[in-house]
Amino acid sequence: MTPKGKGFADMGQALHGMKPVELPFLTRLMGYEPDGDTPDAPAPDDKEILSRLIAAVASRSINPDDLAAALLQRFGSLAATIRASLPDMEEATGGNSLLQVYFLLAHEAGIRLQRARLMRNNVLADKDQLYAYLRAMLAQELVEQVRVLFLDAHRCLLADEMQGRGTVDHTPVYPREVVRRALELKAVGLILVHNHPSGDPSPSQEDIAMTHRIAQAASLMGITVLDHVIVGGSRLVSLKEEGLF
Repeated sequence: MTPKGKGFADMGQALHGMKPVELPFLTRLMGYEPDGDTPDAPAPDDKEILSRLIAAVASRSINPDDLAAALLQRFGSLAATIRASLPDMEEATGGNSLLQVYFLLAHEAGIRLQRARLMRNNVLADKDQLYAYLRAMLAQELVEQVRVLFLDAHRCLLADEMQGRGTVDHTPVYPREVVRRALELKAVGLILVHNHPSGDPSPSQEDIAMTHRIAQAASLMGITVLDHVIVGGSRLVSLKEEGLF
């Protein structure tokens, strides 16, 4: 279904008027530096990124810098703006639902690029890259979900799958299902991940107990739980680094 009041013809006209965005900016936005780029170039801030995204799709009557500033003031950050609900975005932009569609596409493209990099490299060799991916996946989620990163013998990502989704503060996870899926994928390592919608990533006693249950079940099949990362807004806690398992 198209958003209320917006037909495909309306969106098509808006897309036809899109302005091109410079490729170097997009590659830096997605965390990739093409050959020849200056490695120490300053990273764009939230307002610059959002302004460029708006400029690519908004009509020429809209000032991208002004709208970017207004959206950041309302939603608080680039991540929260991109993940805003359709009704909230339509209200903030005066009914421009195309912006919301474009933001979601940009967000999904960024996640897929980050995931592809984790599939090519040792996930644990670059914690910053791993944590950036986990924040992009879970920082703005409003209900708790548990994900498992399945790794091969080189600790490259085989798959990232949601194993449970629950309420704002509880999600049931079954160790046997996690192990079964790991065996299907021929994974030898796991990283457990879940979010705290409250924004506080401090682990609960149940979080710690769940980690031990899954680690014990996995070890029986020769599979190692390498970490359990909790995402709370922009903050993360590694149970491994905290010495909790």
